[in-house]
Amino acid sequence: MSALEPVTADSEICQIITCLPEKFVVDFANGIDVARDHLRVQKGRDGFYARCYDGFTGQGAKRQAEINACVLDGVEASLDWLIELTESLANSNLAIARVNDRVNNLKLDVARIADYSVSTRRTLEALAGRLDARCGVLGQEIRRIDFVQRVQLNLDQVFNKWRAGRYSSFSLGGRCYVALEELRWGAFGDYCRTQSGKQRQTFLEDMVNRATAQLVEDTGNSASARMDTRHWLSAPVGRGVLADAADALAYMGKGFDGDDKPFICAVTQVSSKWPRDLPRISSAERVTKAMASEVFESYAYA
Repeated sequence: MSALEPVTADSEICQIITCLPEKFVVDFANGIDVARDHLRVQKGRDGFYARCYDGFTGQGAKRQAEINACVLDGVEASLDWLIELTESLANSNLAIARVNDRVNNLKLDVARIADYSVSTRRTLEALAGRLDARCGVLGQEIRRIDFVQRVQLNLDQVFNKWRAGRYSSFSLGGRCYVALEELRWGAFGDYCRTQSGKQRQTFLEDMVNRATAQLVEDTGNSASARMDTRHWLSAPVGRGVLADAADALAYMGKGFDGDDKPFICAVTQVSSKWPRDLPRISSAERVTKAMASEVFESYAYA
């Protein structure tokens, strides 16, 4: 894949990080700014997000021309695209809920601005209705008894993929982060956000144990063996490394604060300066537990 090729749902990187398209839909929704009568995200149409935009919409240059042609048309066009993208790419409860929150905020923004057309308001109302319905369906699924089986399947799929070497294009820490993000956007994350009690804690402990075991296997050291943090952050090199791996990892971790999420920032963002609270020596057990506490904020570890 060339560096300039659009990213699509069929791209290899999206087969590895399956939650990437859903994150894009959420970012796309958050980029719509009706209060300023344009797409804020268009100001920064470069890098990995722009390639996702061009690939997922399928009409990068044409769509950009349409958006630039008229501000109001741009907002309406973006809402039309949001409907299509939500239907085709957003499947998780997390993605639908976040887009739904953004659409509800957009409705409030439009209500305060008299210039918006009836069709724009109707589009927002229709989108809100569809999202509310999907949230309701997903909420019912979470309450079903067999949803626990889907959570277990999600765990198995993610760690089987890691064990099979599908994450080998990422650093050791990156592999752990990608696995946890896949779970957060999947049935596992839905369960952990909506449930409490012993079963939830058991699932989280299982996740941490599996991730630790896989890091141990990848390094050939024990779970408690301490290594220089550079070892956990070093990106692999060679012919088999996926060209999009570093950009995709940076995109997944973009926006996190280094003081709040030091492990995520260190793993995903290339920087000469490490977050202040990042330990300089870490074991597989420490890396996994710290990453779990940052991705799943309610997970606590001693």
